[in-house]
Amino acid sequence: MLMKDKTVLVTGTASGIGRETALVCAREGAVRIACLDVSRDANEATAEELRGMGVEVLALQVDVGDVDQIRSAFGRVAESWGRLDASCHIGGYSWRGETLDVTVEQWDQVLNVNLRGTFFCCQEALRIMYPQGSGSIVNTSADAAHYPIYGFALQAAGKGGLVNMTRTLALEAAPRGVRVNAVSPGIVRTQKAGAVRPAEPMPRREKAPPPDAVTRLAEMTAIGRYMTMREVADTYVFLCSDRSKGVNGDLLFVNGGGYPGLDY
Repeated sequence: MLMKDKTVLVTGTASGIGRETALVCAREGAVRIACLDVSRDANEATAEELRGMGVEVLALQVDVGDVDQIRSAFGRVAESWGRLDASCHIGGYSWRGETLDVTVEQWDQVLNVNLRGTFFCCQEALRIMYPQGSGSIVNTSADAAHYPIYGFALQAAGKGGLVNMTRTLALEAAPRGVRVNAVSPGIVRTQKAGAVRPAEPMPRREKAPPPDAVTRLAEMTAIGRYMTMREVADTYVFLCSDRSKGVNGDLLFVNGGGYPGLDY
């Protein structure tokens, strides 16, 4: 029971890794979970499943690109429960396109959610955690920020900046009893619900990958398969729990060993 009696907030809970993380927190004993997502109906479905597990839930429709909505949601958590033991910031965009095709609007939309939104989620979490002298924040990076992959310059900018932000916040928060870490999920099969993704233009590559590269994506990884949502969620929950008290300012890759031949 890694999360026994804990109060947790998770973003991106309508589907995918965010939803799975909330469910694992419940299985591990969390008693209060705030579910934040832009998709109201799918998020409420997650909340109902958690309530069926005996968890007290706040299901809040939040666009993490909107700072006012972020502040309102964390304010609800503070007002309702008076504490926050762990805050997992998972909701965001994955976007791919050649640098010459990136518009100002696409830059703003992707970076606003992936980097700016995460920063202000951290800020609001710290407002609650500092007075209680404890807490764990877990942010979400992406392997495209660490392994050069064609067409992911925009993703690398936002998710790479997030890692350095996480390390700096960890240094700042440590004397106040709060830890800040990040997870970089590998290639995972997920179903998405919520905001419509920014349009991705077709890459115009000078040297095209093999025509079957996308279908062979799993075997291009070191482990030879996709990661599961549960494997990634378990890592978030570990970092949220007291079992990881000595881990701070770190980035954990959940990708089975990397990508020795990734080109797709």
